[in-house]
Amino acid sequence: MIKPVLSVRAVALSADPGILTRTTLSIMTVLACLVPLAASGALRIQAGPLGPALDSLASSTGISISYDGALVSGRTTRGLNGSYSTPGALVSLLHDTGLQAQRQADGAYVIRAISSPGSSVVTLSPVFATGFTESPTGLLTGYAARQSATATKTDTPLLETPQAISIIGRKQVQAQGAQTLVEAVKYTPGVQAGTNPVDNRFDSLRIRGFEPTLFLDGMQLPYGASLYGRPKVDPYMTERIEVLRGPSSSLYGSIAPGGLVNFVSTRPPEEPVRSVQLKANSWGRGEVAFDLGGPVNDDASVLYRVTGLGFAGGTQIDHADESRFMIAPSLTLRADPDTTLTLMAQYQRDNGGIQIQFLPAQGTLTHNPNGDIRYGKNVGEPDIDHYSRTQAWLGYEFEHRFSDAVTVRQKLRYAWLDTNLFAVAGAGLQPDLHTLNRQTLSAPERAQNVTMDNQLETKFQTGALKHTLLTGLDFRWGSSRIDLGFGSAPPIDLYDPQYGAEIVDPAVAVRTTQYQTQLGLYAQDQIAWNKWRLTLGARHDWVRTSTLNRIADTTSRQHEHAFSGRAGLNFVFDSGISPYVAWAHSFQPTIGTDVDGTPFKPTTGNQYEVGVKYQTDDGDLALNAALFSLEQKNSLTVDAEHPQFQTQSGRLRSRGLELEAIGRVTDNLNVSAAYTYTDARVTESNGTDEGKRVIVTPRHQASAWADYTFAGGALNKLTAGAGVRYFGKTYGNAANTVRIPSNTLVDVGLGYDMSAVNSRLKGLRVSLSVNNVFNRRYVATCTSLAACYLGSGRVAMATLRYDW
Repeated sequence: MIKPVLSVRAVALSADPGILTRTTLSIMTVLACLVPLAASGALRIQAGPLGPALDSLASSTGISISYDGALVSGRTTRGLNGSYSTPGALVSLLHDTGLQAQRQADGAYVIRAISSPGSSVVTLSPVFATGFTESPTGLLTGYAARQSATATKTDTPLLETPQAISIIGRKQVQAQGAQTLVEAVKYTPGVQAGTNPVDNRFDSLRIRGFEPTLFLDGMQLPYGASLYGRPKVDPYMTERIEVLRGPSSSLYGSIAPGGLVNFVSTRPPEEPVRSVQLKANSWGRGEVAFDLGGPVNDDASVLYRVTGLGFAGGTQIDHADESRFMIAPSLTLRADPDTTLTLMAQYQRDNGGIQIQFLPAQGTLTHNPNGDIRYGKNVGEPDIDHYSRTQAWLGYEFEHRFSDAVTVRQKLRYAWLDTNLFAVAGAGLQPDLHTLNRQTLSAPERAQNVTMDNQLETKFQTGALKHTLLTGLDFRWGSSRIDLGFGSAPPIDLYDPQYGAEIVDPAVAVRTTQYQTQLGLYAQDQIAWNKWRLTLGARHDWVRTSTLNRIADTTSRQHEHAFSGRAGLNFVFDSGISPYVAWAHSFQPTIGTDVDGTPFKPTTGNQYEVGVKYQTDDGDLALNAALFSLEQKNSLTVDAEHPQFQTQSGRLRSRGLELEAIGRVTDNLNVSAAYTYTDARVTESNGTDEGKRVIVTPRHQASAWADYTFAGGALNKLTAGAGVRYFGKTYGNAANTVRIPSNTLVDVGLGYDMSAVNSRLKGLRVSLSVNNVFNRRYVATCTSLAACYLGSGRVAMATLRYDW
């Protein structure tokens, strides 16, 4: 194939259109013979003014692009980073500018306003081109993200988002060998991860001292009534994991004030994705996974993706194996360039023993003359202990663009969650300090929900102000059913356990069915003026909860409504620095009544945040800092006059600093570093916790990960990475009498591209990751002196992946 030897810079239209024709026609006649206009190539054009970006594209590709300087003046582009066809590159550069590229008969391109007529030109049909800029739901090419829709529900640059948000992409997950949400976010600021790292029931996290709500593709996942009925999303089925810190009720309704975690599902890609991988770890677990997708037809109007995974084998805990089967198909249909429907489904089945072990403080946190309790100790009954989870969902996302100014979207999903827990658990040591009392717990639970989010996005201008106005109506219906039983079990020798005791099924103490509906109406206006970006949001919610006690045959009902809002202001410098200030409000319903039978009000959150963000021109490196002050009101506390009841006079306050550096420092070096200072404490309470620190929330937390890929020499295409994580001391109970010491853990990773050995092995990669490489024994947390949880010991995992 003949390579182009001539490149042409774009020329500006003058008053005489003949100049344009004469300038481009002769050159394009030659280039048309030399350059296939649809040829794909790797392009990197930084975000910024549109005119220079078009010039850069013309220089890089050798095509002629003509435009009126006045037409492009003041318009900006998100840039390019990837492989594009010529039409795809133009579509990406012109996205959201109100302009379009029109191809001339001689193969040249002219930039015109979308509304401009032109009978003698052919408008470029863009949308099925293979090029791309970063999508808020798409793959990250590196560690640092530039765009997100989680904080605003619109495609917004992070530099224009007045809220702290961290995004963990698939590349970072793979480099660090993360298998769970807890492992994926362990290098993220503001997140207290791993309070129960060895737990197959749910992912234990806190953000700014509060437990977050889990979302998938912007809609809440189903939750049961207990701690045990919770979803667990495998990172392999996600493109991104986005951690939004601070209150977000103005868009999402009733959630905790600390923030939320939004998983972004794998979706059908425009470029083929073909990957299979095998894994094995040092606990004896094996895994196979695949990820297949791409266009179904030639014009890419139908796209598909199927992601699947299965694993089985041992865990850190003796006699507590686990298994998982997961499959997630999706299909995108494009009726035309402006109309897209994506169907998504997932099914996941988990089975296993009980990994969380309720161990006494003596032998874990404090000295026991009989010795320390070793990693892996199972104090239950392996033959009958079990935890299973079946979760599934089916839904769609629809988008239709009436014009560049008006877009409608609708999301709908039905989700189902079925969990079953039976456990024989530790309940405190006897005086001999080696005989452990035990109890039984039974908790079969079922939850389901239907979520719908309808959005109308309009873009318009009032004078010098440019608006992106989002209005929406979302609806959520959910139900949960639980039969909770408690009982006693024979004791066991903690240091020489003998299993097989006769266990009696526990008596059911709670039989509850609960229904909840939430209807929310919201509006958000993102206003741009010069370098200023103002974000305003407001929402009103109506929540109805009905709780049926199936033992007493009584029903209680609560009707709540609440207003929540936000306001944030950014100033985006040309240098990539964006300071911001923000306020946000949240609410969360509280089930129950006080001594007078008055239903509890929702808890409310109020936060002030100031911060600064920086991103390099190419978007490959981001530096973020945030200071926040967050208060939750109407928290439940004991009623001083009627101790068997609760009252809503409690307050919690969380203040802190979060620092983050993430991205590519050089072509070979990636980093992810964070520091978090959190002062979270109970400021008002009728109990002994007043003035005390919030449980399992360290004051200081720091982490740093770096990986380097060698280029050339004997180590060519070898990637070596290492990370260190520090957690400050925490308290395991509300009175702060159970103190968990600080700990420091080290992780390492290696990866090797086998094409360095032989070009025929292109696409084959082997890797090894080791968490807690020095096998440091530590207590993750305690909730009482009878319930302490050891952290995760050293585990190595080998991966063989093939992409083609």
